[in-house]
Amino acid sequence: MGPQSKRTRSIRTFELYISSNLVPPHFKFPHKLKIASHLFVSFSLSFSLAMATAPPQFDLRVPGSQSIGNSDNAFANADNLEHCAKYLNQTLVTYGFSASLDLFATDPVSIARTCNCMYALLQQRQRDIDFRESSNDLRQRLQSDISRLEAKIERLEAQIAAKDRELASMTRTEAKNTAALKAQIDKLQQERDEFQKMVIGNQQVRTQQIHEMKKKEKEYIKLQEKLNQVLMEKKKESRSGMEIMNLLQVDAYELKKQELMQENADLRALLRSMQADMREFLNAQNGLSQDPQQISEANGRQNGSPQTPLGGKTDMFDLPFHMARDQIEESLRTKMASIKARMTQLQDAQKGAEVTTEATERELELEAQLVEARSIIQEQASIMSKHFTKSDKPRRLNLGGETDGTDV
Repeated sequence: MGPQSKRTRSIRTFELYISSNLVPPHFKFPHKLKIASHLFVSFSLSFSLAMATAPPQFDLRVPGSQSIGNSDNAFANADNLEHCAKYLNQTLVTYGFSASLDLFATDPVSIARTCNCMYALLQQRQRDIDFRESSNDLRQRLQSDISRLEAKIERLEAQIAAKDRELASMTRTEAKNTAALKAQIDKLQQERDEFQKMVIGNQQVRTQQIHEMKKKEKEYIKLQEKLNQVLMEKKKESRSGMEIMNLLQVDAYELKKQELMQENADLRALLRSMQADMREFLNAQNGLSQDPQQISEANGRQNGSPQTPLGGKTDMFDLPFHMARDQIEESLRTKMASIKARMTQLQDAQKGAEVTTEATERELELEAQLVEARSIIQEQASIMSKHFTKSDKPRRLNLGGETDGTDV
């Protein structure tokens, strides 16, 4: 590195030091003042460096060992006094000292002028010496500051390199995280699409099941009407044949009646148990938002126990079938509608949480019991109709025999 490049780097380092240490961070130089300050700093530093690197011939201090009267290096001698005096006068005037001096005069005024000029030169020499010393001190301080700033620059460059490496590492990490996040977002979108497809499929299946259930209910109503019609036709056809039945079948009829009564009692108990289970299931589903008093009132309304002639209440399952049939069917249909509504709610709630296996088994068991109860009701209806048909014939025969005896 040459002297000029080192000087340029030193000037730039000193400018950085001045701008970072001498000027407060919040103070903003105007443009011209900032340029002037930089020029002044550069000029001062250049002058100090020039003074430091000046050759020895510009040293204004005369060494004490040098003799003024040395003839070899003397400025003036006896031969060139006039020429030397003329040169000195011109030089003094050029540098702004007093008027021309008469070095050969003997009058006091000329001698005083010469003394004043010499005194001014001595003062100027003293000022030059002081300025040189202060410049040397300033140069040493600036060199120390420059060295410190160069070390600081190297340290800052190392920190910048470390920060660049850290930034590159963070950039790579961010790119990896961005890629992972994008992959996760794509995966979640795929899962969302699959879930939406599953929900749409479940809704279609649910709609189809509801349609099939309505269709089966309509078929059930048609079959029931057809069965009633067939029973009425058979009843009309067999009314004439029942009048000539053998009275010996009474014992078998009584035995069959007892069996039917026992079976009817079992069926009534089964219906009570099924209704109790259905009531417990419905109350278990709705009991979180009701108090015990409301639940007991609801149970009382669901039981629908009619008033007896004596003022008490009896269970509807203890009534004859033709009296309690509509009420039983209405109660069962009401509970079935509640179960269907609950099933619909559970299917809708299946989006947020899975229904427990125990509740599902309970619902399936209730549905099986409901189907069994319907079949039992149908069988009971057919048996009761047959029973009523058979009981009408002996009654008519008895009435006919009593009439004959009266006539006799």
